[in-house]
Amino acid sequence: MRFESVTAHRFGPFRDETLELAPGMNVVFGRNEAGKSSWHAALYAGLCGMRRGKGAMRKEEKRFAARHEPWDGDEWEVGAIVALEDGRRVELRHDLAGRIESSAEDMSVAGRDYSGEILFDGAPDGSRWLGLNRRAFLATACVRQTDILRVRDDPESLQEDMQRAAATAGVDQTAAAALQRLEEVVRERVGSTRAPTKPLMTTARRVAEAGEALETAREAHRDFQERRAEVETLERAARDARGRVEAAEAALAGAAAEALAERLREARALQDEFPEGAPHPVPEGGGLTRGVTEALTTWRNLPAPVELNGPSAREIAERIEGADAELAAARGVVAEASAAEAEARLASARELQALFPGGGPRVSPEEDARMGEIRDALRAWESLSAVEAPAGRSVEELEEELANLDERRRAPPMEPPAARPAMWLTASAVVAAGGLALALLAPDSRSAGLILFAVGAAGVLSHRFARTRTDRSEIALALDVRHDSLRRELASARQERERYEAGRRHRRDAIGRMRELADPADAAAAESATEPEALADAMRRQVESRQAGREKAAQLGSQWDELQGLLAGSSFEALVSETDRLRDAANALLAEAAEDLLADLRARGITPGELGELERRTAERRREWSDERARRLAVETRHRQRSERAADAADTLQEAGAQVGVSAEDPEDLAAALERWRAGRERVLEEAGERSKSWDRLQQLLGERTLDEFTGDVEQLRLRAERLRERLGEDVAVDARAGRPTEETLEHLKREAEAAREEVLRAVGQLTEREHHLPSVADAEDALAAAEREQARIARLKDTLDCTIGFLEEAQERVLRDIAPILTQTVLEWLPEVTDGRYTGCRIDPENLLVEVRTPGGRWRSAELLSHGTAEQIYLLLRFALSRHLTGEGETCPLILDDVVGASDAVRKQAVLETLHALARSTQVILFTHEDDVRNWAGENLAEPDGRLIELAGRRIESGGNGVPAAT
Repeated sequence: MRFESVTAHRFGPFRDETLELAPGMNVVFGRNEAGKSSWHAALYAGLCGMRRGKGAMRKEEKRFAARHEPWDGDEWEVGAIVALEDGRRVELRHDLAGRIESSAEDMSVAGRDYSGEILFDGAPDGSRWLGLNRRAFLATACVRQTDILRVRDDPESLQEDMQRAAATAGVDQTAAAALQRLEEVVRERVGSTRAPTKPLMTTARRVAEAGEALETAREAHRDFQERRAEVETLERAARDARGRVEAAEAALAGAAAEALAERLREARALQDEFPEGAPHPVPEGGGLTRGVTEALTTWRNLPAPVELNGPSAREIAERIEGADAELAAARGVVAEASAAEAEARLASARELQALFPGGGPRVSPEEDARMGEIRDALRAWESLSAVEAPAGRSVEELEEELANLDERRRAPPMEPPAARPAMWLTASAVVAAGGLALALLAPDSRSAGLILFAVGAAGVLSHRFARTRTDRSEIALALDVRHDSLRRELASARQERERYEAGRRHRRDAIGRMRELADPADAAAAESATEPEALADAMRRQVESRQAGREKAAQLGSQWDELQGLLAGSSFEALVSETDRLRDAANALLAEAAEDLLADLRARGITPGELGELERRTAERRREWSDERARRLAVETRHRQRSERAADAADTLQEAGAQVGVSAEDPEDLAAALERWRAGRERVLEEAGERSKSWDRLQQLLGERTLDEFTGDVEQLRLRAERLRERLGEDVAVDARAGRPTEETLEHLKREAEAAREEVLRAVGQLTEREHHLPSVADAEDALAAAEREQARIARLKDTLDCTIGFLEEAQERVLRDIAPILTQTVLEWLPEVTDGRYTGCRIDPENLLVEVRTPGGRWRSAELLSHGTAEQIYLLLRFALSRHLTGEGETCPLILDDVVGASDAVRKQAVLETLHALARSTQVILFTHEDDVRNWAGENLAEPDGRLIELAGRRIESGGNGVPAAT
């Protein structure tokens, strides 16, 4: 299969654009945001489309849509024309938005659509012609930017394809497929302990449920007898509760008869107060009283009057406006002065700029750096002092003498000799004095002098001890003194030798540095010279020569420095732009300011510092005046509102007075008159209210009855109480009356009796229902036996399927071992060349696609642990191998690669490109890149019609334009 073209009808930033491709190797070059990744995605979508299935979009589909949906509009459509190995040319068109109007039409035969032939996940997928699917194609042949190593993320998705390629040479039957079907059988017909709805667990539940049902049936028969005894107990309790209700009703009926008789006596007394019937109605006037009360309340609740002192809010606002106008004029004058100063600086810079048409005099930074290095090297050489060899005995001699002295100290003491003569004392004293003089007068021989002094002192001490004591302590003391002296002398000798070696090393370093910096001729002459001072003289001459050139270049330095000071680190154009900006800003500020203020400030003059002080002072005054104005506005608002409310309250008083016939000129006098009217009105209403209450009480007692009818009702209630008392018996009635039951007690007893009755009815119903539905113990035993037989059958089926799956898994493992050498051999074809011969061996685990390579030392190392660039190169070869061996027989799989050489060095990049070029002889390769050296390589090595270099236009923008079409 080969892509002939891909068309982005509505895809990402593209709108009806087409990319024509060669059958061999294609290099698509473009800068950042030129659309390389969009064309890469369009090739993949144009061939494979997108899944159309139930449920929401998957995470990777949402990410793909977010990156590549059109920037405007609802349409999302892409197409591609591919040529198959059997000669067919097919135009694929995918509706990615609706996923409905997709097609795969033959371009030679009218009306022939191959969509049904390549359906996968509900949508046409052109990679099915290759024996792949859109997931496998993306994991092998379609490499997205920085995505080479993603093939390791989901190796399971390629397992079935690899098994089919290795075991059946393209037939769509694999051990994995058989295992999948067997696992489906196990899931559906057997299940597991984690699948509660499948036969394995359902049969186990049925056995458990049947056993429980049998036990339940037996328990139900025992429970039925117990329930029957409980029902009889409930019936007795219900009869007792009903008796308590009747006793309470009798007691309450007697009490109600007595209470109603008392109400009858009260009604007769009230009836005597109204011999003529109902009292006269209360005089009308309740509405007037409410109106007067509301008017008085409104008047009395008015707030206190508000006094207005000081300037008004308008006057304060005029102050603020005047201060702002003065500040605006000051800013305009200062800006005008700044613009004039900038224009003068620009004129000076323009005059100086004319002196340097080709740029200012300058010395290169490299020359400055080299001069500094030469001077540093000369200073380092000149600062070194002469190095003299250490005087006195060597470190080795002193170490040997110290070792001999240690042996003497460890040896057993000998018999002390006889006392030494006086001559020995004299000689020892002379030696000690001479050594001390040598150490003090000759610093270079200080070590030797100290040694002589120590020897002489030891002789004097030994003679002294010989005269007094000649035991072993004298000898040990002399040896200790000699040992300490030798140790100090050895430390001094070691320091002298270290100083000497350090001095020689510093001289060698300084001479080597001068040879590095000297001219080649001077360095060659210095090699043969015995004195390094000749090399130093040559370098001094070199410094003088270079300094002369620098002085000549600095003749115009003052004028150039003046120009640079005017430019202040920016360009001349920037100075022009800044001057124009200052003039425009000044004009804008001057246009807004008042002319009289401008004239006054120009005459007085104002500096930027004075402007800052004015701004600060104006800001403070503005804050103070704004606060004062806000307070004044609040006071004026309260004064206006109080005046309005007072006028409204006075109007309300006048209206109320007019309604009740009271008038006065002053509102306070009118309010007092209305208060007196309201007090008299309330007394009249109170007297009428008392008679109305008595009449209402009489009507409440009588209700809708007359007094005679009320008397008859009382008699009937008394007779009913007598009958209840007679039916219960006198003793029971007396006991009930003594308990003083209330209506609440009666209601409670009724609820108890009703609850007891309902409990009896419910218990009887449940007992009857339980009797009708008593389970059969024999049926439960038969159901348990049937469930146990079904459980045994499922267990036998599970054992058989587990054994079969084990055999197939062993076969699947053998298939994976068979395909590993095939992938390894394919990778090894290109591995040495791509890795520049560093890795010549590899091995692959097809189960997880882990690649290990052999290092030059013969050790195996995971490719993922190598450098990022090497790992990407190795896994790129693995993708080539997978695409070659997973593709169905008779087809070739095109490779779509996005920036796969970005992590390679120049040598390996060349090797990868040559490898891709070689692969392109049998497989179409489409490489997207932004690197200039890859574009240059393509221009030199690719030629029509098999190869093609495609250069994309510049950046895409979101404004809806198509940009410049792609150029080939």
